[in-house]
Amino acid sequence: MRMVAKYASHSEAAERAAFLQAHGIATHVSDMTSMRPNLAHQGQYRAGLWVVLEAQYEDALGLLENPDHDIQNPLSLDQMQHIETRGALEARNSLLKWLLVSAVGLGLVALLVVRLGNV
Repeated sequence: MRMVAKYASHSEAAERAAFLQAHGIATHVSDMTSMRPNLAHQGQYRAGLWVVLEAQYEDALGLLENPDHDIQNPLSLDQMQHIETRGALEARNSLLKWLLVSAVGLGLVALLVVRLGNV
């Protein structure tokens, strides 16, 4: 994923994402705060617009600049839904894996504390 633009409002980023998706570009909108360390500028940006596939980055930039831009690598609606479904499944599996590892780790620590407490 690669960030295409930052927006002051989430709704503006979502609108631009919908525009790109309508042209076959897979996008993601994330909430964010300004990456600047200066406290006076924190919160300047509320949302980031990301292109999911690196191969579509240049097309996204071109389309945002010029609505008549010819897209080189458009995706079909089915392809975009497949990417979204696969991503959600991978995220869920990753979360479950880390929860299991954490539970096993906490169990081992508890077992170690009990064993050391009996010594």
